[in-house]
Amino acid sequence: MTELPGTPGFVASRTEKKLSKSRTVAIELMATVALTASLIIAATAVSLSNRSLGRGELANSSAPQIPTPAPLKYEAKRSTPGAGQ
Repeated sequence: MTELPGTPGFVASRTEKKLSKSRTVAIELMATVALTASLIIAATAVSLSNRSLGRGELANSSAPQIPTPAPLKYEAKRSTPGAGQ
């Protein structure tokens, strides 16, 4: 009879475990680099936006502005006793 190994079921070999671990580390490294790059881009955009707002460039730009409606005037009608009877 053939002698069975002491571990039941499928067990990955050491090389497969090592490749899986290095693949996981590579994905984590790429995610970290992408997150860092997006953080730098966002910080640059906010910094440039703050500078242009400080100089008033946005208010003086030729971009179309949305008109705001005039506030509604509400006049309460008072009823006086004896009037209109």
